[in-house]
Amino acid sequence: MIQLLEYLYPKKVDCIYIDPPYNTGAKDWKYNNDYVDSSDNWRHSKWLSMMQRRLKIAKRILNPDTGVLIVTIDEHEVHHLRTLLEELFPEAYIQMVTIVINPKGVTQGRFSRVEEYAIFCFMPYAYVIAGSDPLLGEIKKPSIKPRWKGLLRSGADSRREDSKNQFYPVLIDVEKNKLIKALEPLPYPEKPDLDAKIEGYDVVWPIRSDLSEGRWMLSNSTLNNLIEKGYAKLGKYDPKRKTWGISYLSQKYQQQIENGEIIITGRDEVRNVVEVEFANLQSKQIMTVWHRSMHDAGAYGSDLVSNILGQSRAFSFPKSLYSTKDAIAAIVGNNKNALIVDFFAGSGTTLHAVNLLNIEDNGNRRCILVTNNEVSEAESKILREQGYQPGDPEWEKHGICRSVTWPRTKYSILGKRDDGTILSGEYFTNQIVSKEVERSFYQLGFIDNPTELTTAAKKQLVSLLRDKDGKQQLPQSLVKADSKFIVSDKHSATILFDVNAVNEWLEALEDQDHITDFYIVVKSAATFKEIKAQVSNLLGPMNVTLQVKRPMSDGFPANVEYFKLGFLDKNSVSLGQQFREILPLLWLKSGAIGRRPEINSDEEPDMLILPQNGFAVLVDETKYAEFAKKISEENNIKVVYFVTNSEEAFREMTDGIKIKNTYQLYRDYIDNFVLGSRRDS
Repeated sequence: MIQLLEYLYPKKVDCIYIDPPYNTGAKDWKYNNDYVDSSDNWRHSKWLSMMQRRLKIAKRILNPDTGVLIVTIDEHEVHHLRTLLEELFPEAYIQMVTIVINPKGVTQGRFSRVEEYAIFCFMPYAYVIAGSDPLLGEIKKPSIKPRWKGLLRSGADSRREDSKNQFYPVLIDVEKNKLIKALEPLPYPEKPDLDAKIEGYDVVWPIRSDLSEGRWMLSNSTLNNLIEKGYAKLGKYDPKRKTWGISYLSQKYQQQIENGEIIITGRDEVRNVVEVEFANLQSKQIMTVWHRSMHDAGAYGSDLVSNILGQSRAFSFPKSLYSTKDAIAAIVGNNKNALIVDFFAGSGTTLHAVNLLNIEDNGNRRCILVTNNEVSEAESKILREQGYQPGDPEWEKHGICRSVTWPRTKYSILGKRDDGTILSGEYFTNQIVSKEVERSFYQLGFIDNPTELTTAAKKQLVSLLRDKDGKQQLPQSLVKADSKFIVSDKHSATILFDVNAVNEWLEALEDQDHITDFYIVVKSAATFKEIKAQVSNLLGPMNVTLQVKRPMSDGFPANVEYFKLGFLDKNSVSLGQQFREILPLLWLKSGAIGRRPEINSDEEPDMLILPQNGFAVLVDETKYAEFAKKISEENNIKVVYFVTNSEEAFREMTDGIKIKNTYQLYRDYIDNFVLGSRRDS
């Protein structure tokens, strides 16, 4: 089969990801990890000989400029493999990544092993794609959307009389949830009619949470400018204040839009409000040591495969779906049409990972898996005792491809098993969404005289503040002798010790979007609610970044074809008598576009014109003129095959059509694919 790949995709594969037998001496179920007997003095050289033959062909299908070969291995053969790869790929840049796949560790009386290795062979112009996750150390997912700031002033100088020109009505269209315009300020101390409409529109006035007259953050002319740009929007109705909230993009964010740090991703044409996101999450280079919980081969390898197949211990030591995806994404993350090959398919993790990667970025990457239908040693013994032999249906259904690789591929794409049971569980994706959540407020009303708290008492109080995981939220070192409150750029909690300093506290909080937990030391429930409302008006809800999950029951919008390879008679192939059997290979070589074509009649066609598949075949060269005319009338034909034994005729026919990719059949087929016909060189 690997030789067939050389015929189909010479120098066209973008990434080869293989997980070969580790040659550990273990007798694993379904997978021949014990490539040769552990007591064989030549076991390393025999294993290397097996790998060498396959890697030579791998090199011939790999893109010689930008292709990358990834081989996973453990300590038993890692150094031998590295030496072999350096010999076979002298032009490549070779780098090894250590991946923690079993945080619990495996020990045999010495050090407890937690890792395995992935060796990357980069062809001369291949590089790693930087991402937002270095795959080592803690990673905090940043917010992807800036926070819209509340227009109503809070804290100090928030009364109407503090800025008389910023008390003005804003007209709104309630049905469209749209801001219309801001009118001129109402002369002080004239009182507004809060229930009256103006120009037929509902009106928003700057009314504070205590129902007193407040003021807006901006002048009416500045607000109108923002409304025109789509930088201001109408919020929710507040039944307590009997009016609506209004928010806007601050001056800082407006400047970031100008310099490209924030991009406008869309616009609500009805409301005339922009949608904005930070242009670039901080780019991080991927490290050479990977430690992520989702790389655990137990939870996200063995358990995941068992869950999909609906049986326990379905396959021994499959790769974590996510470590495989991360390895492939590091290479083809920016190539949505990449071709990936795995010729040690095992349980089928590579194709599964490619499907997940495609759903994350709407990619069209293709993946080819190659495997045998090997039966485990224990099962083969039982089957032979029952009178079965290789090739018998009862024997073959226990093979790795029939019982694991293909069912996993099929079930994961459909989201259900053959018996109709729906897959349970979820996939983790690298997609993130921004969601508004309310901030948390806590009244500390058990202190009799908050204004008389000593420094020691404040430190003791701070030590009691814990998050949901029991971790202390603020260090005692932030408490000073004159501390009336604590606000820190580095911590997500804040505490107000003295309610008389609420205005100072609110000013300190103005740009602290990251704070989630607010502790207020006050006995009065009414005062607590009033301060809470002021903070809520100031900061509004918080944008948090969440990792998107995908139900396994949704499956994947992918197509898959299952081929069982056999052998054709060389003479009948060269005489054109096996066209039906070869047609799927031509479809694959042409890019596997559309549904795989089939020949339903017993008679061999003179020609095939398949625009839906992007290729055409001339079987009878005497029909060339008719064939060329039909080809000229189609726009989607990218590949043409000519069945002829004459190289001269092939060249003449190629010259007569305007198609770049042409191939000669069957001579071309035979020369490239007869087993043993080509030396490994």
